[in-house]
Amino acid sequence: MKVIKGLLVWYLAVIIVILTLLSPCIAGEARNIILMIGDGMGPAQIHAMWLYSTRYLGRDFAMTETMNQGKTGYMYNDSLDSSVPESAGAATQMATGIKVHNKAISVGLDDKPLKLILEIAKEKGKTTGLVTTSGITDATPAAFAAHVKHRRDEHMIAEQLVKSDVNILFGGGRAFFLSETEKGSKRKDSRNLFEEARKKGYKVVETADEMKKATGEKMLGLFNNDNMLFETDRFGSNEPSLTEMTGKALDVLKSNKDGFFLMVEGSRIDNVAHRNDIAALVFEGIAFDEAVKVAYEFQKRNTDTLLIITGDHETGGLAVLSQSPMGREREGINHKAMSTFLARLSIRSGWATKSHTATPLFVWGIGPGSEKITGLKHNTELFKVMCDAYGL
Repeated sequence: MKVIKGLLVWYLAVIIVILTLLSPCIAGEARNIILMIGDGMGPAQIHAMWLYSTRYLGRDFAMTETMNQGKTGYMYNDSLDSSVPESAGAATQMATGIKVHNKAISVGLDDKPLKLILEIAKEKGKTTGLVTTSGITDATPAAFAAHVKHRRDEHMIAEQLVKSDVNILFGGGRAFFLSETEKGSKRKDSRNLFEEARKKGYKVVETADEMKKATGEKMLGLFNNDNMLFETDRFGSNEPSLTEMTGKALDVLKSNKDGFFLMVEGSRIDNVAHRNDIAALVFEGIAFDEAVKVAYEFQKRNTDTLLIITGDHETGGLAVLSQSPMGREREGINHKAMSTFLARLSIRSGWATKSHTATPLFVWGIGPGSEKITGLKHNTELFKVMCDAYGL
């Protein structure tokens, strides 16, 4: 009997340990959240990217894989003053759960700061990060860590970002951090925010090589005075890719036992959609999908991570019309076939505008809390999904 009782006690202890380890998942609680935003990425943009990836490159598409493995919803995103959103208002609504005017950066109608999901994560002891291919002071990253009346106040946003103690800040926008004496500076004062950042414990890096070698818990990586280069222009540059920045951010943030919050934006999808350039859009989309794959592989290894993928708004009113599949060479890149494929895709695509539209977006997620990402949602509801996932 003593042996049996001893075994029962041992089994009970093992079960308690297992339940303790799994309790965050059972309760729908996430230790980490990764929010990935394709700027200007509507359903038709995703379809064009998927066509190129699967029909020309002959490889799986990470975004659709995460859709199939997780939960998918449909999301509308009107702001207080318009049915057609823009990046600042849309990102603010996701970051705060509050409807705002277009152009506002995480302030309410009274111009007072709104509580951010990133700030909530910090209060829970989590590390935080913002990664973008635009300037780090641009609308989407700014809305997750700054509070200003208008998105164009980028000099103020830069100052707030340095003060914010966000662990990872990767992107372009170096000109807003340089004193007015520096070439390319967009500041109107003598402040050098690089020096201020170093005093606050940031490792400042300006190239892909420097980023790879950098160590520490806080990094400010600004790789271009303005937006980072388009994918079609990156060859031979020393700017890191979105995939490399995402991987580095995860390597730094994952060391915190209390978890992290990371926002990753593929922002140049929007820029090329404004130009109605389908070929450039496909390349920007593939680059974003490669970053999604890095995040998804991390999520699979760390199942207490909630990964959410969506857009902020649709740009261009894109429609993808009928086209036939193209073959490709198995060995190397057949540039002629690639050009032909993109040309055919261009001919068989149509654009309604060079601006934003009110087209609803896909939103999908995988991990603890993703079960709430279903049906028709407003983008303000993502804030509650993330708060609930954190157990708030």
